[in-house]
Amino acid sequence: MRIVWSRELKKTVTVFAAVWLLALAVLNLSVARYRAAWNREYQSVLASLVGSVQEAYPETSVEDVISVLNRRCPDEDGGELLQRYGIFPDGAVPYGARQQVNDLQRRLNLTVAVLGAVLGGIALFGLARRQQRIRGICGYMEELVRGNYKLDIQENTDDELSGLKNEVYKLTVFFREQANQAAANRRALADSVADISHQLKTPLTSVTVLVDDLADNEDMDADTRRRFLAEISSQISGVSWLVAAMLKLSRLDAGVVELENGPLELHGLIEEVCGRLELPAELSGVELQRDIPEKIQIFGDRQWLTEAFLNVVKNAVEHSEPGGKVEIGAQQNEVYTSVTVKNRGEVISQEDQKHLFERFYRGSSAGKDSVGIGLALTKEILIRQNGSVSVESDREKGTVFSIKFMKCH
Repeated sequence: MRIVWSRELKKTVTVFAAVWLLALAVLNLSVARYRAAWNREYQSVLASLVGSVQEAYPETSVEDVISVLNRRCPDEDGGELLQRYGIFPDGAVPYGARQQVNDLQRRLNLTVAVLGAVLGGIALFGLARRQQRIRGICGYMEELVRGNYKLDIQENTDDELSGLKNEVYKLTVFFREQANQAAANRRALADSVADISHQLKTPLTSVTVLVDDLADNEDMDADTRRRFLAEISSQISGVSWLVAAMLKLSRLDAGVVELENGPLELHGLIEEVCGRLELPAELSGVELQRDIPEKIQIFGDRQWLTEAFLNVVKNAVEHSEPGGKVEIGAQQNEVYTSVTVKNRGEVISQEDQKHLFERFYRGSSAGKDSVGIGLALTKEILIRQNGSVSVESDREKGTVFSIKFMKCH
């Protein structure tokens, strides 16, 4: 394993070496102090011995005593002799102790040196492994930068690097989800652009053809000209509505719309929606019936919720049989407030019900002018207003749209 000598590692090794040298210095200083104390004790014993000999044998000269002391004899004989007369009864002899102290000092120095080298080697090995793991984590991070989110680097050991790798794994999962979401958004955007292009192409082509006919036929009769102009106006209105709806959806998707969350009287909101659809419903021979208690209150943005209800009620009017009726009711409980929009007309199949609120989805019962954007816009608005929308349709009950607002404010 390779060790990278970073500034932090050099600092750590320097501190370790300094502590190690300090320990050696303290050890040698302690031995030196012990040796000095022993020398003082030894000199005191010698001085006492010389003084005692002089006192007991005054005729003996100091030179003779010193000569005797400097003369070596076997340590074992001297020890037995001293022990016989009660001197150092444990048999310890101070002579030769200096060499023993020196040997002890060398052994201690060697022990500390070897211990320091072993501990230093273990520490360097651990640091090398740690650096290797850190390089591995850096490699994982580089792979993340390159867009490789298929890494599985979970570790369950109890140390800080394992915790870091687990956090990196969480980051990997997060980035993977973000990448998948971004890819899905790009596909959705591409599909939306293709759908918008298709939806705009048909009416614009019709308008172009009609305008060319008007320009090429100056002698066209008045009735045909009026019919052509009415068709052009209708196609342009459809394009304008589609563009407006797409702009609203785009604003919602981009998060640039700050929806209000104030209290709203549901009765007044539904009355406003029905008032704006009164004429189209009358022209279609459809009656709008409302049963909304005046005390029911919801929370949301009035302008955007009006748009959502308009799309649902308008859809119900357009798919009602002539002479039929659209019933709008409301009720509430401790959990949510529910608004239902019911009509009788062509039954929506189970397959269409699954996709009815998807953008640009046109079911089998969709009108020729439908582009499949109104109900998708309604769903997006309601989701952002703490609401939801669903549909049920069968021959006995008819088609019922259910809008629910949760009471969690």
